[in-house]
Amino acid sequence: MPDKIITKVPENYEWEIHNLQAYADKKAALARGEITELQLREFEHKYKESEAQREGRWRREHVMKEMHIQNAQNYREFKDNPKSFLTKMIDMGKHVSEWWVKRPKKPVPGRGKLVQNPITGDWQQEYKPNKSMNMRAWLDAANQGKVMKHMNPQGKSLDREPTEQEKGISAEMKKIRGKKVWQWVLKETDNFGRGWTDPKWGKLYKGEPGRGGKNIKPGKYSIK
Repeated sequence: MPDKIITKVPENYEWEIHNLQAYADKKAALARGEITELQLREFEHKYKESEAQREGRWRREHVMKEMHIQNAQNYREFKDNPKSFLTKMIDMGKHVSEWWVKRPKKPVPGRGKLVQNPITGDWQQEYKPNKSMNMRAWLDAANQGKVMKHMNPQGKSLDREPTEQEKGISAEMKKIRGKKVWQWVLKETDNFGRGWTDPKWGKLYKGEPGRGGKNIKPGKYSIK
């Protein structure tokens, strides 16, 4: 029997709290007895994502999950019978990732080797420091900003709380990454099967599927 298709956000799907650093501070303050549980709940309510944000996040996660499952199935079929799979993809007008058969360049210089995932075909670089050191020495070096220099060129200590400016930059970059992921999803799914040609009436819809016309504003239409 096929799995039941979920079309709305499950009630047990957790809400996301914005301002995570302040949220962690509040929970620590509650553990120390400095604030009440009611004050913590008020903070959660104030910085909780909206219903639309929660629904959008849930839909994106499900779309990404389905795409990862489909990608794993395609990669397994490609490994079992490359010729047959390529022929099928050509007939369907779809492309095959060149990185399934081609090794990419290392994203970060270093000793770490690129390893291909046997299930998805994705590549990932191993983390291997140029100089071997024990954990305590690594933590001491991290406190002095002497590790992971490709990600920390300014040499700041990793054992510190981010500044308000860094929090703002992080939030902005998170939005940019989200937009890039969404554009990638639209491209990989061919706009969820809708294509990119404007319809005879109105404009091409590029939103999330399954919303049932929710929050759609009335527009002006003309016959082409």
